[in-house]
Amino acid sequence: MPNANTLCITDVLQTIDFPVRSNVQIRKGDLTKQKVDVIVVCLSSDILREYVLQAAGSDVRKQYEKGKRTTDQALALWSPVLPCQQILFLPWVPSQHDVLLEQSIREFIALAIQYVLDQNYTSVAFPAIGCGRFGLDIAFIAASMYHHIIIEKYPINITFVIQPSHQEVFDAFQRAQASTLAVSVLPHMWTYTNEQRTLRLPLKINTVEYNTIINEFNKTMFGQYTRINRIERIQNERWHKQYMLHRADFKKSLKMNTEKFLYHGCPDVATSSIIQDYFNRSFAGKNGTLYGHGVYFSSNAQYSHAYAVPNKHGERCMFFARVLIGRTTLGDNTMKVCPKQYHTTTDGQHIYVTYHDTQAYGQYLICYQ
Repeated sequence: MPNANTLCITDVLQTIDFPVRSNVQIRKGDLTKQKVDVIVVCLSSDILREYVLQAAGSDVRKQYEKGKRTTDQALALWSPVLPCQQILFLPWVPSQHDVLLEQSIREFIALAIQYVLDQNYTSVAFPAIGCGRFGLDIAFIAASMYHHIIIEKYPINITFVIQPSHQEVFDAFQRAQASTLAVSVLPHMWTYTNEQRTLRLPLKINTVEYNTIINEFNKTMFGQYTRINRIERIQNERWHKQYMLHRADFKKSLKMNTEKFLYHGCPDVATSSIIQDYFNRSFAGKNGTLYGHGVYFSSNAQYSHAYAVPNKHGERCMFFARVLIGRTTLGDNTMKVCPKQYHTTTDGQHIYVTYHDTQAYGQYLICYQ
């Protein structure tokens, strides 16, 4: 039983709901008839592209064919017969691997919305990309598109337009919306010292939260350090929301909770980058490649200690992170991505390797000597 000054580690994860975004809609309809500033057309969809060009008129088709002779990138055109201000044709290359597929979806949406913002427009309509001839998982596509929009808090009105005959796609987007509403995101103990919402908040010594982290750390690091300088709670809302949505998807598909608290040691110069930009693929291989080219975590803090390179003052930094293990398999140094049907690779003992940017959340940063 924990004493009065500590909690079980899962007890520090109580959460509150984040507000629903009212500027995101899902509707059945015809993309070409949407009264928005910009409609987005995926160039990989031959059927949709031809349908939009037919509806936009012969002048737009001529401009499109001329434009595609000089670029294979984004192309924006205006049609006098459509209610939108611009038709934005964007390339998209799908992948059969979930990590790469989700990344490509995020990039597709981000590129489109950046164009909308740059042009000072306020509304955009997207089709459901990849839900036709590519044979991709419709539920995965819907969740990836919808969750990205919700997390990024784009200051424009966004509509997902689903063809009326594609009921299964519409249902998938509705489920993605429902899962977002059900996810609780921000831990109740998060506090801020200013209006800018501090990303790194030092914990007060001898609080229940502080003592809980120390007790966990000491299970595998007792006697291996001289002092704890501070423990910082990481309060990155955007990262945390992405992680929690990813966690909800894992629980739904796997029918179990595979989350673990694990350690990740790193040089102190890397901590700010991680806190700002997550454990992304740029950190792949930093702690070895023996079990795969991903980001390494361990349940043994003493193992991660070897990678917590001391700074000039002798201080080391180690993340105490929440990690989604999912289905795991023995890794090797040839693995650039996680094998299909698996979510992590492992040494079979205490090491886990992730391959997705939001598969882990650095809940705490332990700074010690």
